[in-house]
Amino acid sequence: MKQDGLPPLYEQVRRRILSEIEAGRLAEGTFLPPEPDLCAAYGVSRITLRRAVGELCGEGRLIRQQGRGTLVASHKIQQTISLSGFSDTVEGMGRKAGHVILGREDRPRMSGAALRLEAERPVRFDRLLEVDGRPMTIETLWFDAARFPRAVDPVGAGGSFFAALLNGHEVAPAGADRLIDVGYADQREAAILDIPAIQPVYRIEKLVLDGQGRPLALSQLVTPCHLVTLSLRI
Repeated sequence: MKQDGLPPLYEQVRRRILSEIEAGRLAEGTFLPPEPDLCAAYGVSRITLRRAVGELCGEGRLIRQQGRGTLVASHKIQQTISLSGFSDTVEGMGRKAGHVILGREDRPRMSGAALRLEAERPVRFDRLLEVDGRPMTIETLWFDAARFPRAVDPVGAGGSFFAALLNGHEVAPAGADRLIDVGYADQREAAILDIPAIQPVYRIEKLVLDGQGRPLALSQLVTPCHLVTLSLRI
């Protein structure tokens, strides 16, 4: 029963769960304890608990995964749609960026937007971009190894492409063409990102351009929607 001056019981439970998340007692990437344990801990019914959990799911702090339980969501990354690279964005927030090479193909078959690179010796890297050691984004990166030969080894070793471009060739991006869509992860993507197949994802295609409008690289990104907040910088 609600007492005068106090918020509803479900709201009190919501605040207690949120407090435990923010204090780290309920760690990001872990599942909540079973419902009976939580009901006993908070002294509430399942109906009250489920409403509190539902509120936190709606806020993006918890994620229900069918057949698995309720997951504590990672803090969202503020991803600005600008010319900043992944490493610059993440490290600018005081967090650790990582690049895990999933695959490489020399002279891959070119199609779609990749044809705009007009690459003499195309190379494609499939990478998993991580934040603090956790999966964040799957990237397919295309560029011309003949034009930027000194970028190949650093990228293959898990380095930043933008840093390799600048350090090896003194070239920096000046613009980009972008396409943004929302869909669902396929089976392979879901396994790599450790998310259910029903989880919505952003699909971002970014053609990076130099100062003359000539394409430098194509980056195709797949990122779970619950991990990022997108904003646009003109």
